[in-house]
Amino acid sequence: MVTKKRRRTQLARAGAQRQQLRRAQRARRRRRTRLVLTAVAVVVVLAGLVTWIVLHAKDSGSAASARGDYASLVDLAQHQPTGQATTAEGAR
Repeated sequence: MVTKKRRRTQLARAGAQRQQLRRAQRARRRRRTRLVLTAVAVVVVLAGLVTWIVLHAKDSGSAASARGDYASLVDLAQHQPTGQATTAEGAR
């Protein structure tokens, strides 16, 4: 027969083990949640960066063509007689 003191010790030990198990499970859930949130944040940042690069690549391409257009207008203005105004002169 188990004494009262021994039974209390066994119950306390079992309760402590269950509590330790629950804490370990919560810690695993927290780690998994943090990992998933970190991965999602990295994907969102990378998607934003790629989107920004793609949009700015288009803008700089059109800016380069606009510079090319402006240069051709300036070139045309240099070959025209001085009395005629061009759009390049009006843009200055």
